[in-house]
Amino acid sequence: MQIKALYISGKFTILIPVLEFLLVWIGLPILIFSFLRWQIPGWIIFLSFIATFVLALALSVLTYGFIRRLSRERYGTLSLENDVLIYQSGRRRGTIDLKTPHELLIYAGTSGTYEPAAQLYFRKVGLIIHLYGASREEVLSVFSEPYFVEELSILPEEGLWGFKLLADEPEHKRFFFALLESAWQNREKNECYKSFTHYPWHEKPKPAFKRIKVIKTDSMTAEEKEFIDQLLKQVVDKLEDSYIRATPDYLVGWAYKTLKSNWTGIPDYYFIMPIGHVQVEVSRPRPDWKPFIIGHIVVEALNTLGGSGGSHGGITLHDKRYLYVRGRGEDGKKLELAFDWYNLTDSLYEESKRFVQFANR
Repeated sequence: MQIKALYISGKFTILIPVLEFLLVWIGLPILIFSFLRWQIPGWIIFLSFIATFVLALALSVLTYGFIRRLSRERYGTLSLENDVLIYQSGRRRGTIDLKTPHELLIYAGTSGTYEPAAQLYFRKVGLIIHLYGASREEVLSVFSEPYFVEELSILPEEGLWGFKLLADEPEHKRFFFALLESAWQNREKNECYKSFTHYPWHEKPKPAFKRIKVIKTDSMTAEEKEFIDQLLKQVVDKLEDSYIRATPDYLVGWAYKTLKSNWTGIPDYYFIMPIGHVQVEVSRPRPDWKPFIIGHIVVEALNTLGGSGGSHGGITLHDKRYLYVRGRGEDGKKLELAFDWYNLTDSLYEESKRFVQFANR
């Protein structure tokens, strides 16, 4: 089975728009100030970069449609035989054998103001196949794992690349669902799917209580310690370095609040959070001020003792995200707990997404 389909290049959806933005925002003022030999006040330079940022953003939005239209005449081919996908667009050509280990993510739903669509994203090779006009229900009728099939987030009109198939074209739709059927038959070879299956998605949580238990380590009973030990043996996630773990019925978290706990490695508090009675949410990235400020204080102290005026060049301000767990405490009042969480660049980011999805299911 072979089809011909439009291929939208990432060069037109991402690379050129980003370069255009950077050239206007940073390149334009640098060029102007270079001609003036930088003989201008610093506050003017600062305001100029703010002005060019706004200008670059406006131009990027206004010209994005035109840049996208430049890519509309490129077509490629897709073929599928015996669970082997062959794709070609221009000089780019590749083969994916679904009977061998591969990485495939599946999306289906709606995105912004656009029509329903589905996506197959072969992550390792960066290949994306879009089918416009396909409903989530149609996708789940073939790949019947709703927790694995993620809600649609981005389409080519919003900055993504890939082959664009139309459900109105019978050959396109037949090809896409044949490929989806092949993906389902070979799902055990899909590394993304295998990392998904270690959660008991279809088991209804059955916690013995509905309120969040806060257990102080110094005063916990033998029964409480045994309960925590049993829960930690039932952990189903793979976030080994996290301060919160998931079991089929509970989330178990802990906190180090004192120097003693950090020294001994024994938490000051344990938190037992019943799944189904708590809500989990990940915060947006925010500056992590604590190590930044402490680092500066330490450097200043060392410089003072050493009598030198060393720089702070090695100390940078990093962003941090938090996992919020909200529910009710044993007194019935609302309780919110926060745990350090993973950033997009962390190796366990995908696993952390599954964790949140599992806790909120």
